[in-house]
Amino acid sequence: MIRNFLSEFNFVPAKNIIPSEDKALRRLVKNSFIVELAEGNRKLRHLFLFNDVIACAKYKSSGRDRFEYELKWYIALKDIMVFLYEEAALDPKENSPVNILQLKSQACIVRDQIILEEKDEKKQKSYGSRAGDKHKKKLYDIEAQLVLASPNLVFRIGDKSKNKTWTFFLSSDFERTQWIESIMSLQQQCNLPGTQPVSIYDLQAWIAACQTMMKTEMGSYLLRNSRDESLLVGDLHLTLQGLTGLEIPADFFICVEVDSYGHYFRKAKTKLICRSANPVWNESFILELEGSQNVRFLLYEDHSPRQILRAKHVIQLSRKWLKESLFNMAVKLSDSLTLNTTIRFVPGEVSLRRVPTSKPGALFGAKMQQVLKREKRNIPFIISACIREVERRGMYEIGVYRVSGSASDLAKLKKSFETNNYEAEQLLKEVDIHSVTGILKSYLRELPEALFTDLLYPKLFDIYNKYSNFNESGRIEDLQRAFAELPEPNRESINFILDHLIRVHQQETENKMSLHNLAMVFGPTLLRPGPHTGKHKDGLESSTVDVMAQAGILYCFLSAKK
Repeated sequence: MIRNFLSEFNFVPAKNIIPSEDKALRRLVKNSFIVELAEGNRKLRHLFLFNDVIACAKYKSSGRDRFEYELKWYIALKDIMVFLYEEAALDPKENSPVNILQLKSQACIVRDQIILEEKDEKKQKSYGSRAGDKHKKKLYDIEAQLVLASPNLVFRIGDKSKNKTWTFFLSSDFERTQWIESIMSLQQQCNLPGTQPVSIYDLQAWIAACQTMMKTEMGSYLLRNSRDESLLVGDLHLTLQGLTGLEIPADFFICVEVDSYGHYFRKAKTKLICRSANPVWNESFILELEGSQNVRFLLYEDHSPRQILRAKHVIQLSRKWLKESLFNMAVKLSDSLTLNTTIRFVPGEVSLRRVPTSKPGALFGAKMQQVLKREKRNIPFIISACIREVERRGMYEIGVYRVSGSASDLAKLKKSFETNNYEAEQLLKEVDIHSVTGILKSYLRELPEALFTDLLYPKLFDIYNKYSNFNESGRIEDLQRAFAELPEPNRESINFILDHLIRVHQQETENKMSLHNLAMVFGPTLLRPGPHTGKHKDGLESSTVDVMAQAGILYCFLSAKK
């Protein structure tokens, strides 16, 4: 989706349009689709960075599955102001923000309808594919709205000559850093002799000339249509083994990003391996896929105080080659560098069916009442210890609670909490913060009964669905009345967790965790139907519609505390 054009080239198709002196100097350095905040509304744009100017264009439909670029504005390179992280962190004013949970809930419902229709062969033969095509188009339209609504990382630039600024939303700190460094690097190297004033007509011609060459570079998301393979939902089990092909020992780590509705989000980060020409991590992660089609691997060399990107590679995911059984995959990060991995994909309808297990005296999978009696506490030690550690050093971590922890760290923490609380508390201070959040989520997921109890779940579900989104206050009041029916230990633990999540949200400028994000992470963890409840739909729908309702219910409780 985002590619750097760092090689110097001129566009042959523009030879009859662009002045020869301009063509000799101008080259495209970087481009990507991006979300701009224009007059308080999110707009889909395409940003072009040339070596003498940055230009922003809108997408203009020109027929079925086709579009053209229309130039909106530009800034000469010498006049570009780049706002660094602290300056850009001012909260942008957005008119009528979209309810992302509601959009994702709609996407889940339509996705289920598509799957059910594909399984119903008789219906397909009777009515053809018209109904299925209608649902696919509806899903495509919802996903297009999610493209605009998903990113929340602010990127801001200005024009010195006009004293004007423009605000964009990105989803990945990697992408924001790439834009900032590309602009600043060009400004430092700029030595264009006798540069003429930039012409809007010349720029429009350049952008039009670029378009045919860029289609394969833009990434596949914007070129999708309702006939393409549906986006992936589920869990990607990934083990990063080792890297081969390095010539000089150095300090390396890897970040893994997954796209969601066209935007990349960091999902995993390995430990730093120092002074090695053959780094071996053997770290496993479970990456949540939600409206996904790509995984991006980023290899960094640690040069304190900054990290240098050494290689990257994007893999396009597809049901055609992904399997539920584990298989080896060599990822070519560059001509000489190969990252060895193992991968398996668990579809959403399977990954959401979690069956907790327990054994006598265990912590994970044991009833909370037994744990509290054994520990002589009001709140399980693992909950309070993990939250304390997150508040000590994780509140400003981008994607806290959203990024996966290392599977090996999670295994160590699990074993430690099962045997010795003191050792577990010390280990929490040593492992990556995403492993701390991961073990807390694992504990809550493996409770034989969710904190919002099997008995209360149907009532909460019905209350949530009874109200429209235009009567949020009535919905919250009814949910809070139902909350009072929970046992006291459950209420204490839930309130302890919710108060913590509000404190996490208060640092959203730094950690990018909105209430919607937190509700999506913790909704299915704190609420779920019991084995004999929640069968109001068939098995497929209860695995997706329930998830969105769970997130929506938790969002209401969080909103009430905000």
